[in-house]
Amino acid sequence: MAYVFVAAALLAVIPIVVLFKINLEKIRENPERFKKIQTHFFIRVAIAEVIPILLIVFGLANAAPVIIPEDLYIPGLIIVLLMGFGVLFMNLQKNVDVEVESKKAVRKFAMIAIPLVMFIPIASLVGLVSMMPS
Repeated sequence: MAYVFVAAALLAVIPIVVLFKINLEKIRENPERFKKIQTHFFIRVAIAEVIPILLIVFGLANAAPVIIPEDLYIPGLIIVLLMGFGVLFMNLQKNVDVEVESKKAVRKFAMIAIPLVMFIPIASLVGLVSMMPS
């Protein structure tokens, strides 16, 4: 059951990172359209997070304490690695091929996207903690 939370984190981080990359390229090309690109990004992220949110709700509804707490180590490690991947990818992308006129918009976009990529993995970690034996 712990891997439901891993699936939720995976199905959230990968699409958000892909959407970030696509929209970041659009911002680099045309920073004047930042608000419109950002709006489309938010809409697409909301659509991409529907399935992960449903998986988290399903996992929390069916969460049962594990017998051995070590059973949660690998899923927890995978989720933390996914979080690290998302944040590292976004931080690296905001510094690659950025021209002076689009630098401010790119940084602003990255600072908005990083919390979005971390939301579902943090909720997944909370789900794992709820499975700890009492």
